[in-house]
Amino acid sequence: MEKHESSAQLKARARSQLLGKYGTLIPALLVVEGCMLLLSTLTTFSLDTRTLSGLTFQFVIEFLLQLFAGIFLAGQTFLYLNVACGGKISVSDVFYGFTHHPDRAILIQLLQLLLCLAYFIPFFICMGLWAAMDSPVVLMIPLSLAFCIGLTGTVVLSLQYSQSFYILLDFPEFTALQCLRFSREVMKGNKARLFYLNVSFLPIYLLGLCTCCIGFVFIIPYFNAANTCFYLELMLYRNRQGAGGT
Repeated sequence: MEKHESSAQLKARARSQLLGKYGTLIPALLVVEGCMLLLSTLTTFSLDTRTLSGLTFQFVIEFLLQLFAGIFLAGQTFLYLNVACGGKISVSDVFYGFTHHPDRAILIQLLQLLLCLAYFIPFFICMGLWAAMDSPVVLMIPLSLAFCIGLTGTVVLSLQYSQSFYILLDFPEFTALQCLRFSREVMKGNKARLFYLNVSFLPIYLLGLCTCCIGFVFIIPYFNAANTCFYLELMLYRNRQGAGGT
């Protein structure tokens, strides 16, 4: 029976694909991060986060920015698919999502955010009770448990729907819901593999922190390229299994 490629093999392939391409990928990363930072600064600089209303407005603004980031995620996915497939790449690829189904990219991002927030509802309830009680110490265990549930649910959902933007680009006829459903389908039995691949980057991310985060401009493209290799290998494996079964 044919086996999936290991994380080490996927990372080795990603490294080979990145050779000679950092001159485009680093500026592309900086453009996206710069745009998001500028938008965040312009929309939140006048907020007083010491008040409840200020915190609420900040949460709403950050939520909307995350939706907007979905368009950049589509462009970033397009860029790294081109890297993996040997196509031409340019910094402008990160804006691809603005001209190709931006509504679907935003909807995919919205649905994922809402699902993640749903897992944190018990935590928000505990936080509200914490603020209202005179002796909030009794809520320490429920609060910690609710947070762990929310975090675990978010991780599982992130893995489950991690292929949605790749699918959006590979199957442009799909709706946002179809992209999410197909991602959930192809990730059955593969979530642990992707989790291990992503966790294997923790040491190099810690190393990046030691460089005052400068190293992240090399680490993030490496991470994105490895995840793109994971998607392509996943789909290739799926197609081979389908062909073998007919």
